[in-house]
Amino acid sequence: MTASFAIIGAGPSGLYAADALTRKVPGARIDVIDRLPTPFGLVRGGVAPDHQGTKAISRQFSRTLGKEGVRFLGNVAVGDAASFEELKQLYDAVIIASGAEVDRRLGIAGEDLDGVYGSGAFVGW
Repeated sequence: MTASFAIIGAGPSGLYAADALTRKVPGARIDVIDRLPTPFGLVRGGVAPDHQGTKAISRQFSRTLGKEGVRFLGNVAVGDAASFEELKQLYDAVIIASGAEVDRRLGIAGEDLDGVYGSGAFVGW
């Protein structure tokens, strides 16, 4: 029997998890699910074009998505198209690798000062 995995999130953590599963679980069926239409998360949309070394990791991610048994399912918002409970019924394991959509408060002095931004606000800029 082939093991099946759903990975919610097609950014770096989700694709590293998919790559590790292809190495550790021969014949695994892996669906990488993302609410965005394209994979790679911030590697695609948050790294400046002049940082080619960092962006080069997308080639490895493409190889991972090209492996037998690995599928990318984009434009699928878990909670809308399918619930987490449904995914748990369909797969042997579900990995949540969705990243952080909003900045987390750190509770440190100065975080409310003018000119202090969280990484999410900075990347969006």
